[in-house]
Amino acid sequence: MNIPKTKILLISASAKTGGGPSHIFLLKNILKEEFDFYLAMPKVGNLSKKFDRRKYLEIAERKILLKDIIRLVIFSKKNSINIIHAHGKGAGLIARIIKIFLNKPLIYTFHGIHTICLNRFKKYFYIIYENLTGWIDDEKVFVSSSEKIQAINMKIFIRKNHSIINNSTENMVPLEVKNKKNNFKIGIRNQNKNIISICRLVDQKNIFEIFEIARNLQIYNFIILGDGYLLDKARFFIDSNNIKNVYLFGKKNDIFKYLYESDLFLSTSLYEGHPISILEAMSIGLPIVASKVTGNIDTIRDDFSGFFYTLGDINQAAYCIQRIMNDNSLKSKISFNAFSSHRKFFTTNKMKKSYLSLYKKFN
Repeated sequence: MNIPKTKILLISASAKTGGGPSHIFLLKNILKEEFDFYLAMPKVGNLSKKFDRRKYLEIAERKILLKDIIRLVIFSKKNSINIIHAHGKGAGLIARIIKIFLNKPLIYTFHGIHTICLNRFKKYFYIIYENLTGWIDDEKVFVSSSEKIQAINMKIFIRKNHSIINNSTENMVPLEVKNKKNNFKIGIRNQNKNIISICRLVDQKNIFEIFEIARNLQIYNFIILGDGYLLDKARFFIDSNNIKNVYLFGKKNDIFKYLYESDLFLSTSLYEGHPISILEAMSIGLPIVASKVTGNIDTIRDDFSGFFYTLGDINQAAYCIQRIMNDNSLKSKISFNAFSSHRKFFTTNKMKKSYLSLYKKFN
């Protein structure tokens, strides 16, 4: 006799192909044998196409619409949803509203507490909103320890039932066993060493700091994969400052094609939840230089699997990059440690066990 699978509704209000949506689809893929997943989110390029259309409900992006609430309640009742799992603050509000009508367990996963880019009024409003509605959650999930500490410091209500479950990525073939690099494969007509960043072109990712670092280190190529609302400003800055060693390649689905042709990964973010792009770089053993901010500090160890620099300190960032690039022995050590750390702490199997245990609490 087949036992029916627990039905879980995953909700995201973001249509950006960043950490949250990527996390959702990874979660669905690694637990599809144990649970029956349904999805409510805006269209996200090719991501939403990967879901069974019978189990997918399109909702508005970053808007709380009455018609979406009604449709979600009907969709959930029709499909006998057992657990609601919201990802990010927009989805959190939607999920808290429909829980009132469904009376089903609600899990809420933070994906970065996005307040650094908010003005004082919006920041206080967010804190008040979380404290007024957060009690509805049956379990809160933080994707990193520093994210939880940030919530505590902001005096956001955290009930006893909470977990820390890191993001994860698939294991990959290590960089050292790949063929010799060839920049022509990725459309660069020189053989300089490559420094890569994978990020959305938005305020959070602090991309103009990459350009300043590139101006200090013109012997290297700086590759950026991603798109966003700052694209035109980024192009204008590069052109007006005559920066020749930055390559804006846009959003790419085959990111490992570019990672394998790179020598170092650079993150200049103002904050992170738990950065999937850094995990992807670590999965092949790419050395990391990253800003010392939430999320990043949970991912790499300074002078072990990478180096931290202080936000805004261009000279320190350039020094960290050159220290790795100019010392093959150090680069090999950092590369090995990054690869090993990923295999030890950030594999999909580890994430699977954590969520399997969490979902079974409400089974």
